[in-house]
Amino acid sequence: MTPEDEREILALMREARKKDRGYANFFSWPPDRDLEELGVVQSLQEALAHAGTVPFTDIASRGRGEDPPDCEARNTSGQRIAIEVTELVNGKAIAAFKKGDRYNWACWPRREFLTALTDLIQNKDKRFPKLKGAPYPGGYVVVVHCDETELSAAQVAAFMEGAAGIACSYITQAYLLLSYDPALECCPHFLLPLIETPHLASSEGTGNS
Repeated sequence: MTPEDEREILALMREARKKDRGYANFFSWPPDRDLEELGVVQSLQEALAHAGTVPFTDIASRGRGEDPPDCEARNTSGQRIAIEVTELVNGKAIAAFKKGDRYNWACWPRREFLTALTDLIQNKDKRFPKLKGAPYPGGYVVVVHCDETELSAAQVAAFMEGAAGIACSYITQAYLLLSYDPALECCPHFLLPLIETPHLASSEGTGNS
């Protein structure tokens, strides 16, 4: 490593320290948002592979200005997949943490959790017409990552039991990805139930970047 490389790494570390929010930040890679999104999708791929399935490969970040989608990949047939990344986190808890309240973890009742999750997925579903670089014949995937202390894998599994499907017109698959679990040697993940709803056939989602 050259002295120039060391200086660049130190500069990135200082910048990351300034922007570190300190709360629910397992998946945070400040100041590089592109790297964060790519890391989330790669973590999901590792978790899926650990479970014995690899639905997509060749993951790549599209980068600022070329999004949405945040990333793209290819399915087992070689078709391009659009992947959007979003986060389930309590903004009020982040604000409290930054003010010095280090133990003010967000409380997540089942209804609040399911409502927040549904809102995130449906908001991404609405973004389909804005996807750049289309078409994406392999589908449109959304990954929700979460590092909330009160949302353990066991708690999420209990909340998801019997949960209704999320109505979507364009999303083909949606996942919830939790922070790394040493016992599992990967990040716990959940394939979210979706309900396909009709949409008007048009040129939506076919624009080029």
